[in-house]
Amino acid sequence: MQHDPEVTGYLFEHARDIILVIDAEDGSIIAANRAAEEAYRCTREQLLALKIFDLRLEETPSVATQMRTAVRQGILFEALHRRCDGTTFSVEVSSRASSMSGRRYLFSVIRDITERKRLERERHRLFEATEQALALRDEFLVIASHELRTPLTNVNLQLQQLDRMLDHPEISYEQLRVRTVAALREADRLGTLISALIDAQLMKGQLELEVDEVDLRDLVQDIIERLRVRIEQVGSDVRVEVPPVVGRWDRLRLDQVITNLVVNALKYGAGGALHIRARASDETVIVEVIDHGIGISPEDAERIFGKFERAVASHHGGLGLGLFIARQIVESHGGTIGLESTLGSGSVFKVTLPR
Repeated sequence: MQHDPEVTGYLFEHARDIILVIDAEDGSIIAANRAAEEAYRCTREQLLALKIFDLRLEETPSVATQMRTAVRQGILFEALHRRCDGTTFSVEVSSRASSMSGRRYLFSVIRDITERKRLERERHRLFEATEQALALRDEFLVIASHELRTPLTNVNLQLQQLDRMLDHPEISYEQLRVRTVAALREADRLGTLISALIDAQLMKGQLELEVDEVDLRDLVQDIIERLRVRIEQVGSDVRVEVPPVVGRWDRLRLDQVITNLVVNALKYGAGGALHIRARASDETVIVEVIDHGIGISPEDAERIFGKFERAVASHHGGLGLGLFIARQIVESHGGTIGLESTLGSGSVFKVTLPR
């Protein structure tokens, strides 16, 4: 069947894809259609004065290798092409050789895939965002379970002690009331903590602070009172030397930090004395939680602030998140948290905060 030259010419000229006829020997562009003029922003005369190497950003040897492959068997590939105005765009090239009048030519059908590439990048971005969201969700669940465990344990201890006290008629109403108030206070803190943990900002990987004036001594006294039952069970002697320092902090978050440090000191302090002290200047306040327990080796002193890190064996319990969370909170306040410790001689955790 013979093709009508007029029909063939019409199809060539009005095809939506770019069509280039290229000399297989030297890469000269022999013919180009209207779509090529529009895509490359060139006149027909400008295009026919170029070689295919002029349109490609890759090195000439790479282009020449693709041309030889197209001559042998045809080729389909993606590339970046240069327009006459210097801008670039992504293309998909299908090229195959044919002989005419004793010469070899490459017939290349070229499709602008700029939009496809944009969609691929968007799909990749959405995929990464989804993966990050899932990772943040998992991290949130782990942090939530860790942070809720301490106040829940305290409520349980308070209620257990109340239950035991009810078996002793000599226990006064005032003593029962004190324990009940302590349990209710811890339950209230538990509810507040749940609300904070389900903060959408935390799910986005950010830590939102609700800053207000906080009396540090009142905060520490509240923490010690909440942990009173645990302190008595451990048998530690707790000494508090905190002046009435007022600063602008997030009370709940700072409570988390100090509670984590005190709970760790009780856990690893081997029943020894526990000392909480603070000193302040006009600009900063330094809070130290000191225990005389098992201590931490120098090589572990920095590592334990990482996520899921613990300095000692798992029989002490916990997921290794307390100090990681504490560092995030302190740094969100513009402060620092550090450790001075000697293995077997106790530890000093130091929190420095701007006022």
